[in-house]
Amino acid sequence: MTVLHSFEHLRLAQAFSDYLNSKKIKNIIQQSEFQHQIIIKDEAQLIQAESELAQFLANPTKSEYLSASWESGSIEKNATNFAYANSNLLSNFKQHGGLITHSVFIICLVIYGGSELGFFNPINSMFSFFITQPFDYFQSWRFITPAFLHFSLLHIVFNSLWWWQLGGIVERKQGKQRLLILFLFSAITSNLAQFLLVGPYFGGLSGVVYGLVGYCWLYGLMNKDSQVHLPNSMFAFLLGWLVLGFIDILPVNVANYAHLIGLLAGLILAAVCSKLKL
Repeated sequence: MTVLHSFEHLRLAQAFSDYLNSKKIKNIIQQSEFQHQIIIKDEAQLIQAESELAQFLANPTKSEYLSASWESGSIEKNATNFAYANSNLLSNFKQHGGLITHSVFIICLVIYGGSELGFFNPINSMFSFFITQPFDYFQSWRFITPAFLHFSLLHIVFNSLWWWQLGGIVERKQGKQRLLILFLFSAITSNLAQFLLVGPYFGGLSGVVYGLVGYCWLYGLMNKDSQVHLPNSMFAFLLGWLVLGFIDILPVNVANYAHLIGLLAGLILAAVCSKLKL
């Protein structure tokens, strides 16, 4: 069997797969988190499949591709699957991640809820970074805990959902230890950089999220058969968001250096793990 093409959107992959089936070209769709691969079962049909692919990519909205899905019944089947997925949202949430993914997610929500209810001021709390140097190493948790602080609903929603998505992939495919190392390494380095370059008044999981972004993207690039990866389009989007923060045109305050150093931390860890075959 041979991988013919990878689609980012399931609908496109399904339409093309159904069209190939209508042409008697045997194929299957192999799904991962961000890609849907069309795999040709019979090597003798590969050249014909490549020709059909070129025509499909040139004009994927042609009526003959959609009609192939209607004739095969894939549209109805996908609609049923979508409804089923929605009815099992909590189950999907649990299955996507593991202990580390869910623990960090819940800790962030609990701390945000406590600060919003007025139980403490996050900037002056036990979770904030050290205010001055030299550091009190008896409170070394402060190198990590600013990652759990969030200052708005948009802030925590953006960070926690990206953490759940990317952290869940790493934990399920590479284990709890890998995700824990990635979390600690990117949290400590990004928090320390933000403190040294800007000051102590910051918080958020963004540095860790960008660590995951860098890690998933580069690890997938260096290990083509890995299930831990991030599409170039998503990487470019998040990189653009980082650049906009430095230009200072975003409507919210952003810990830019935490983002940048977190990204570099993830890239470094991905390179090390790839070279060591971990």
